[in-house]
Parts: sequence; structure tokens; C-alpha cells
Amino acid sequence: MQSKIIKVLIAGIPNSGKSTIVSELSGVAIKTANYPGTTVSISKVEYSIDGVKVSIIDLPGTYSLRANMMDEAVAAREILRGDYDGIIVVGSALEPEQTLYLLIQILELGKPAILILNMMDMALRRGFHYNINELSRALGIPILPAIAVRDVGMKQLKDLIVRIHEVKQGNVNVVNYGKLEKYIETLTSALGVSRGLAIEILAGNPILMELIGNSVSNDYVKQIVEKACKEIGDLDNYIKSMRWKTARELTRKFVVKGVASSISKYDELFMNPRYGPLLSILLLFAIAETIFLALEPLVNLLSAALDSIPINAIIAQYVNNELMQSLIVDGVWSGVTTLIDFIPYVFGVAFLIAFIEDSGLIVRISFPIERWLRRVGIPSRGLIYLIAGSGCNVPAITATKAMPSTRDRVLTALMIPYIPCTARFVIISLIAAAVLPHLMGIVVILPYTVALIGVVIISSLSKIRLRFIGRSAPYSYTLPPLIIPLHKTFIKKVWHYTYEFISRAGALIIIFVIIMWLLSVSGPSGIIGPEALRDPSLLRQTWLGIVGNLMAPLLSPIGIPWEVSAALVYGYIFKEVVLSTLSLLYGVEEGGLAHAIRSFISLPSAVALITFVTFYSPCIATLITERQVVGLKLTVVNTILQFAIALGLAYMMYYIVLFMVG
Repeated sequence: MQSKIIKVLIAGIPNSGKSTIVSELSGVAIKTANYPGTTVSISKVEYSIDGVKVSIIDLPGTYSLRANMMDEAVAAREILRGDYDGIIVVGSALEPEQTLYLLIQILELGKPAILILNMMDMALRRGFHYNINELSRALGIPILPAIAVRDVGMKQLKDLIVRIHEVKQGNVNVVNYGKLEKYIETLTSALGVSRGLAIEILAGNPILMELIGNSVSNDYVKQIVEKACKEIGDLDNYIKSMRWKTARELTRKFVVKGVASSISKYDELFMNPRYGPLLSILLLFAIAETIFLALEPLVNLLSAALDSIPINAIIAQYVNNELMQSLIVDGVWSGVTTLIDFIPYVFGVAFLIAFIEDSGLIVRISFPIERWLRRVGIPSRGLIYLIAGSGCNVPAITATKAMPSTRDRVLTALMIPYIPCTARFVIISLIAAAVLPHLMGIVVILPYTVALIGVVIISSLSKIRLRFIGRSAPYSYTLPPLIIPLHKTFIKKVWHYTYEFISRAGALIIIFVIIMWLLSVSGPSGIIGPEALRDPSLLRQTWLGIVGNLMAPLLSPIGIPWEVSAALVYGYIFKEVVLSTLSLLYGVEEGGLAHAIRSFISLPSAVALITFVTFYSPCIATLITERQVVGLKLTVVNTILQFAIALGLAYMMYYIVLFMVG
């Protein structure tokens, strides 16, 4: 056995703490990848205990093997395929019937199984009491009560995983299907499949038909199914009702159910239909603002530390060629520092998302505003990620992988680039300070108003494209207790989000910065040299300068000068370089930019420019991250659409303001 890798699946109902258990089993090394042919993320954990190698596959949460969404289909397909040594079923001790309903379907497949009853501390506080030994005897499998956030039960789980071959199959006959039993036995014998697969064939499970279609297409099997239908009626509903009946009977026998906890006065405020939505949004903004304000000193300190490094002098000591010096400093070093600058924002967004999820706030924020969000096309939990994107789009898109529905995850990831990040807001603020200093309050609101319009448009257009992904997630709104989740597992989750961004996007960001450097020092005539980065006349001859010239005719009709168009092209690298490029083109220090802009741009043009900058383009890092979540095709389409919407709204705002002042 020591030469073989033990493969174990982890399945469970949503909101059962499955990801926390995976985190506890993993240490810090979790490999995340898309399931073949889908955008559904699955995690893989590999470790070794006493020379035994273990591979754990973390499946998306699911309520049954009859899937309604792509995420559930991925979980069901892997479970029904049977290519594993055992399966861990994670259930919530607060929801025994739902947990047992999923477990029953897995037991019938005849594979070694282990049940984890997580959140046992919360269940005890709410009056739930389990007869673990008797329930284990009835099901025929090991049952571990667990409190994953405190590491309770995890050592026993690891020991059982290593000895999974010693775990016998559970009670496959836990459900008595009555009149259907003879048909189950007939199919089991005729096809040589497990009892569970025979039941799924009778139920007409489309995922199973996809896996073993040839086996069930013969006339004999069809005759059995048709005969069962004539005697019993709707087989799918009959099987579901018998499983639920058994889950309720087991719960009644072996679980003393708790009483419903009373709603606190704070929850009464959040659940109030009149002012609950407003309180939810204000709370979310307050938490996000607190986290990002707390990070600001760290960001400034990190930037100051990087700026203090005399990189030009250091490189000049070892490299004499000016072009190579520029490659290292303006290309490689610029890419590395840009990646480092992103890390605090990535950490901040990861902390925000993990804190809202694990503290119990996610239900209190999502539930009151769900109806309004769905009306404008934003997924229930999407607002949390959109607000996180106002700090930086990149980590917000990365964090959407935590959303349980693929459709909601893809739609939210497509929306986030329409939210102006901190760097875009700095550009907008400079334009406003130059042309509209007396209307700064309105200007602060304008980008987010325009962004909301863009989000609604992309939501409406994406619904057509995303129909194949499935329906929105039917989120469970069981009200969890409020806690401060600063425990080891919480820190691991934040670290995992941050590490995943660095490992998956870091190298690509550096490579793309180097490519953009090359386009900035070369043109149709060949290599122009690093002096193009300092001379506006030479910059116009580079490939990026030429692209800037191509954008100029699109913006010049609304009074935006060529210099601004060229600088905005550099925004495709990173928005932070737009202002420095404008300073170079206008021949002024960044402090004098406001005066230069005031001299060349009218009021209608300034409003149009603010609208355009709000979401004309995501930066390279955002595009890379977006591609990893939604795929290349949707990223390209979304980027083109974003530019078209930005241009259209800019023209509209220009003529509206021109009419108002003219």
C-alpha cells in the first residue's frame, strides 16, 4: 500500500464547513485547477503520513447526486464515476436531515465512506444531541463529531484516511424502496453495477446516463425501467420521497433536535424589509473601508521601501549597456515591484471576503438586499466582491472562486472590471480637481453611478451567454451565530487566497510588463531605445505611441487631446502609470498636471474623460486574473464590450454637459 497513492473525495452540503476541513488537512499547500471542460474550480491536497501518500479531491458543495447546476454536476460526476478509494461526507450537525439525505445516496454506491458531523459546538449550544454510536451502527460507517475551526476531530480523520482500505462499505440497504426493490435487484444483476447506480438508472439521472450511456441503452434495461414506471409512476419523485423518509426516520431515532434560536435585536434590524438593505450596504462599506484604511500605512511603507532602493545605481555597476539597463530596471524590476505593490491589496480583499464569510455576516448582508440585487442582475453575494474590487479589481476577481455557483462566479468576475479601483479613482480625482474643484462631492459619486450602469448592462448581456452554465445558486440562509473568526483556519484561508494570486498571476504580470516595455522602446523602424521613455517626440514613434495615435481619433471629437489618449493606452499596463506618462508628454512634474489639464480640457470634455476612465479598460493584471476565472473568450469579449460602453457613455455625457452649460 505504501507504493500506492490513496485517492479520497471530500463531498458535502454547502455551508457545512467543508473548505475549513480541507484547509486543516492541507497545511498551506492546496492546488486549485478548473475541472476539465468547465470553469468550476476544484482543489487538490496531497500529503504523506508514515510513508503513505494521500490525494484528497475537494468537490464543490452539493445537496444530492441529481445536479441542478454545473458545480453540483462536477461533484455528482466524480462521485458516480467511482474512481476513488473512499469518500468523506461533510455534514452540518445543525442540518441532520439534509446531511443524511446526501449521505444515503453515497452509501448506496458501496464505497468506503466516513461521515464528519461538523459544527458540533454550535449544534450543542442549540440543543442538538446525537447518539453517535447507534447512528454509526445503523449506517455501518465511522462517524466523527468535529469542530474544524478548532482542529477537533481532524487527527482522527487523518488516521482514518490513511486506513481507508480498512473501512468497510456502509449499509447500502439503508433505504427500503418497497415495490422498487425487485427492479433494483434485477438491474444490479443484469448490469453488474452497484445498488446505487441501479437506483440512479431507474431515477433517470442524466449525469449517470452520460457516464454509462451504452450500458443503459439496450432494450432489456429500457423494458425494466418502463415496467417500473407503469407500476410505480414517477420513479424520480418516488426515490426522492423514500430517501427523505429514511433521513427523517434516522434523525428522529438518533438525534434530539434543538429548538430554534431566537433572533437578536441586531438581526431584527438587518432583517427589517424597510431599512435592513440600507444597513447591510452601509455595514459592508464600513468593513471594507476599515480594512483598506488600515492597510494604507503598510502600502505607503512598502512603496517607500521599494523607492528607496537605488536600483539604477546598482544595475549600472554591473551592466554597461543602456538598453539592458532599461530592460532590467524599467522592465523586470518594474514588473516585480508592481507585483509586490499588489500584495497588500490582495491580502486586504482576501481578509475582507474571508472575514465576511466566516463571521456570519455574509447572510446578514446578502439576505436583506438579495431581491434588489437580483432585480438589477447582480448575484446575491456579488455585491461583496464588487465593493472589494473598488480597492483593487485583481484580488476581488481571484476571490470570486469562493462563490458556490459557477454562473454567479463568472457573472461577478465579468462585472468587477467595471468598478473603478483605487488607481482609476486617483486619475479621476486629478481630473476633477483640475476642472471641477467646486463639485468634488458629485464627482466622487459619478464614477460609481456610471459603473452601476455598466454592471447592469453587462449583467443583461451576459445572461444570454451564461445560460449554459446553469441557474443562480439557491443560497441557504440559515442564520449562523456572529463570531470573530481570527482562528488558525481563517488565517490559512486568507493566506491561500494571497498565495494563489502570487503563484498563478505573478509570473504573467512580470512577463507582460516586460512586453509593454519592449513596445515602449521600439517601433516600426526598430529599437528606438530607453530615451523614448523620457522624450515625448520619440515616444510617439514607438508601438505604444502608434496605438495612442489610433485611439486619438476616437476621443478627439469630444475634446480629449492626443496626450491624454496616449497616456490612457499605457493604462492597459497599469493605471498607476497613466499620470506619470501624462507628466512626460506635457513636460511637467506630476504636481503640475492639474494646471496642464485645466489648460487643455473643457468642462464637458472633463466629465466625458471621467466617464471614460471609470471603466475603459482593465489593466494587464486584471485581464490575466479574469482569464483564469472566466476563460480567454469571455475575457476578450468583456474587454471589447467594456471599451465600447465606456466610449458610448463618454460621448453621451459630453453632449449632456455641453447642452447644460451651452
